[in-house]
Amino acid sequence: MIFFQDTKRLTNEVIDSWSENAVKAYQKIAGKRAESTVKLRLSIEELLLRFRDLYGTEEPCSIKGIRRLGGISFELSQRGTPQNPLETDPETSLSYNLLAKLNLNPHYAYRQNRSLNVVTIPAPLKKRKNAMLIGILVAAVLSVVTWQVSGLLPKAVLDDYMIPLVSGLFTKLSAVFSALATPLVFCAVITGINGIGDVSSFGKLGGRLLKRMMASYGISMLALLAIGLPMGLVSPTSSASGGNVFGDLLELVLDIIPGNLVEPFRIDNALQVIVIAVFVGVIMLGLGDKVDRLRTFIDEAGTLVNRLMMAVCKLLPLFVYLGFTNLLLSGKLSELGGVSKIVIICLGASAITVAVTTVRTLIVTKRSFKELFPAQLPALMINLTTSSQVSALPESMKCCKQKWGIDEKFVNFGMPLGIVIYMPCGAIMLGAIVWVLTYMSAGSVDPITLVKLVFVSVIVAIAAPPIPGSAFAVLPIMFSACGTDLSMMPLAVIIGSTVGYLMPALNGYCMQLELLMSAHKSGCIKKDHTAETDSETKAMEENRN
Repeated sequence: MIFFQDTKRLTNEVIDSWSENAVKAYQKIAGKRAESTVKLRLSIEELLLRFRDLYGTEEPCSIKGIRRLGGISFELSQRGTPQNPLETDPETSLSYNLLAKLNLNPHYAYRQNRSLNVVTIPAPLKKRKNAMLIGILVAAVLSVVTWQVSGLLPKAVLDDYMIPLVSGLFTKLSAVFSALATPLVFCAVITGINGIGDVSSFGKLGGRLLKRMMASYGISMLALLAIGLPMGLVSPTSSASGGNVFGDLLELVLDIIPGNLVEPFRIDNALQVIVIAVFVGVIMLGLGDKVDRLRTFIDEAGTLVNRLMMAVCKLLPLFVYLGFTNLLLSGKLSELGGVSKIVIICLGASAITVAVTTVRTLIVTKRSFKELFPAQLPALMINLTTSSQVSALPESMKCCKQKWGIDEKFVNFGMPLGIVIYMPCGAIMLGAIVWVLTYMSAGSVDPITLVKLVFVSVIVAIAAPPIPGSAFAVLPIMFSACGTDLSMMPLAVIIGSTVGYLMPALNGYCMQLELLMSAHKSGCIKKDHTAETDSETKAMEENRN
């Protein structure tokens, strides 16, 4: 559908008019999904200027705003010498440099069509809220419908064709997730460790914040065990034939030490791959500038794997449909009632983590809950409605800087760092899901497996990139480490999609408190702000009296 169209010779007035009116038309057709118009307007202006420079003003230029299924774009076309306007030197373009500095590098596509030079400019659109969650729930419903319909098929057709087809497709798709999960975590761990190099310039302040964040993971895992152990999900002895707990603990420690740097990747030993990543990352951190090229290569490889994972994550609804249908057809959901334990462990352990963090903050900062919580409420509401800490970042930083008086440099460093590595409630969710599903599929969980689960839950939560669905994409690592039946994966995705909606909000709430405690201990609270807060508190108390 064409929603905006015009044809004129390019003059300064036409370029200004088109760029302005095209943006207005875009905002109208995109509605609530319209993104910031800065990138789009500058992109259109830049291309029109290049068209005029290359093709002149003798031939008229045309612009079209086109809405197609799944996207909106603008198309510029003009007759002239066949030449790609995108191949001009960007260094001479003021508009291009401005976009680059704003991290808004434009994306264009050029083609020739019947002596016309045509450039397409994709318009940005916000992702639909809960699109993945809705897709997963729809997939679950369709799998139930498929299961019901399958009862009408002849048994021979069901056993010989339908079940093998569904199982085979699910196995292939699972292999894709597993293949990407290991390099994803490997690159993320190395990149994260090298990123700590920035902390050295920040001194003890950054180190103290990192220690607090890591301590929160310890609290969250203790909370996970405190809720899960009373449910009887652990067998008192090792499940290994003829083994014992201490012997298997020693075997676990020895097993995570790789014999070489290649074999763990070949056999997909997740624990050894993580150890190699930590080892390599620490050595690279010590070498500093001497391994800049290697660091760049790993960063670019990590970016590539992230993009691949983002593309694969779009197949999550299909993955859930195939896997859940496979579970229903195979009759493996006889103990589905045990799934409620996952919800209880997730919510109970997360509540303990939030409560302990809140109490610690009240004791350390000597501030009242009435002073802290109202300041956090706007960011918390954004987190709850969007399930994204990135969306709440501006409000979270405003809370820390303006309402709590934390030093701006400390917030600018700590908040983005926390969004990437601070996921204690996410670790609880991953641990609870794999713990219960392992118990359902294997019949027992021994102490050794529980130790593996706690360790891998923390590592995966830290290493998983902040992209939609990444937590589910790295679940194969946990399933592999704990010996969980891979057929339970779709059930894990369905449960994680619902319970996991709350986790970013809880992580964001606790992260602000951790930042406040670190700033208080480091003396990064503005004294004038503290005095102002104290005077306001006294005035409020006097008014009440």
